[in-house]
Amino acid sequence: MKASSARIVEVFSSLQGEGLRLGERQIFVRFGGCNLRCDYCDEPHTIAAAAGVLWPIRKLETRVRSLAAERPHRAVSWTGGEPLVHVDFLRRMMPWVKGLGLRNYLETNGVLPGALKDVAALCDVIAMDVKLPSATGREHWSAHLDFLRAAPEKTFVKVVLTADSKDVEWRQVIRLMQEADPRIPLVLQPATRVLGVRGKSRGIEPIEPRRAVQLLRQARGLLKDVRLIPQWHPIWGLP
Repeated sequence: MKASSARIVEVFSSLQGEGLRLGERQIFVRFGGCNLRCDYCDEPHTIAAAAGVLWPIRKLETRVRSLAAERPHRAVSWTGGEPLVHVDFLRRMMPWVKGLGLRNYLETNGVLPGALKDVAALCDVIAMDVKLPSATGREHWSAHLDFLRAAPEKTFVKVVLTADSKDVEWRQVIRLMQEADPRIPLVLQPATRVLGVRGKSRGIEPIEPRRAVQLLRQARGLLKDVRLIPQWHPIWGLP
């Protein structure tokens, strides 16, 4: 049965602050609940399964339609938390969004390939994170590979880099991209300084800029489209 409601933390209009659509005006639908706990998460209040409140479809449609009427938007950004935890809800909402003349922009941790296959045809852009073991405490390479093969023509990959990111992990990222499709764009994103969410007593430190540039150069020699793009919405002071 398709879900008629989902746990939503917030719905708002803002500029996309990450990745290839940086600066694009979008309506953000932030889900509650995530299947991972990344140290650098900038929305830790969305991780718990009980985060947010239940929104029925009709309530979300009303809110999105109201925001869309206030000013032009390019897309609805389904974010979180992890949107694909709510895949049945997305299957109902994404066609409706297209009916408004907006695109579906999916922000995802890239470890639920089965769920992606259920909505890939409805997505216009898939912004997929590659989760490094140093940030999540476990490896996800196999799930990432299956995920990238589901809709490579719609996907770009983002890797959040911290001071703890390891060279061996970066080499594995490059191998992953080569095996999946070396034409998929790859974005290096230095982490924004945050408190750890897996019980660490210290905060998360961004990667040193010179080292980030070195990793960029390594990947550019092996992949087609590699970019270094910081996370801009904390700099802009936007949500």
